[in-house]
Amino acid sequence: MHYFDNAATTKPDAEVLDTFNKVNEKYYFNTASLHRAGRNSEKLLEASRKQVLDIFGLKNHHCVFTSGATESNNIAIQSTLNRKKKFGSTILVSQLEHPSVINVVDYYKSEGFNVKFIKTTDYGKVDLNHLRTLMNDEVIFVTVMAVNNIVGTVQPVEEIAEILKEYPKAHFHVDATQAVGKADINYKDVDTLSISAHKFHGIKGAGALIMKELKSMSPVFYGGGHEENIRSGTVNLPAIAAMAKALRLSHEHTNDTFSRIDGYNRSVRNALADYRSIVIQPSDTPHILNMSYVGAKGEVVVNALSEKNIMVSTTSACASKLATLNETLTAMGQSVDVINGSIRVSMSKDTEENDVNMLIKGLKEVYEEIGDVLI
Repeated sequence: MHYFDNAATTKPDAEVLDTFNKVNEKYYFNTASLHRAGRNSEKLLEASRKQVLDIFGLKNHHCVFTSGATESNNIAIQSTLNRKKKFGSTILVSQLEHPSVINVVDYYKSEGFNVKFIKTTDYGKVDLNHLRTLMNDEVIFVTVMAVNNIVGTVQPVEEIAEILKEYPKAHFHVDATQAVGKADINYKDVDTLSISAHKFHGIKGAGALIMKELKSMSPVFYGGGHEENIRSGTVNLPAIAAMAKALRLSHEHTNDTFSRIDGYNRSVRNALADYRSIVIQPSDTPHILNMSYVGAKGEVVVNALSEKNIMVSTTSACASKLATLNETLTAMGQSVDVINGSIRVSMSKDTEENDVNMLIKGLKEVYEEIGDVLI
């Protein structure tokens, strides 16, 4: 199989699986237990927490472990809006966000909050000038993802943080799910940050919410008070330790992986440059490559490639079964034909040259097979 759906989920690294299995065998105790075995497990938990913060360069921040970015996004958004609603009612959200952000914000719109969308440039980035026009003393929450999950553009996180310094009531949240191992971003001025282990070769069911201030967060469900009473539930120590290992490995190999995948990305673009009915979107990170078979349906292309044992997607896996046009491409001003014919190719450190060669071969064959429907 030639796997190109890494933006949906990555294969767990062998060393990560080894850590997961060893912790399950040797540290299966409850980290909240008072006995020695429980205390030793808690030490490993805290070592994992420190490693996550150190790698992000956020040693003075706090880290709460969750089940993944969806839960982290919910905690950050819900607890902030519930706490700050007496200070203002305006939420600013980019047009590029994942459903785990958009759907939460949409709920709060029904609760009386004023939701405004920050415009997107044709390149697929947040329009900073438009953001400046939207900012005022009523804005209490701003949320922008770090790396777009559809086209791979890196958002101007540091510039946004600088703009928000003039508005101390505005909480800045960043969903960094797709950024780990793909982009070097300074998050020191971000209030809350979400990550999910399975996006960088960790285990599914583990994630984290990193925050400047613990007191700014509150639980969205209640239980035994684990994780500073922000995320109750018996801690999933094996998956957390494995996530810390995956994060370290991802950080160590970022430059080498980026360079290699950048070459693969260029190879695909060059191979398809003369195909007049294929439109390839710009991108900052080579890991994600969005292209459209104009005049066809993306689902048709995905299924045709799948028959050739090549796995790609049409959009975010969390929204792939929704009968709606892709929000990111719509925000970028792309035509309906381009949006309908789009597919997403996403690579990782596990992608090899042979995979890319087979992908190019498959993309060309599919183009010929469905050529009669293309403009």
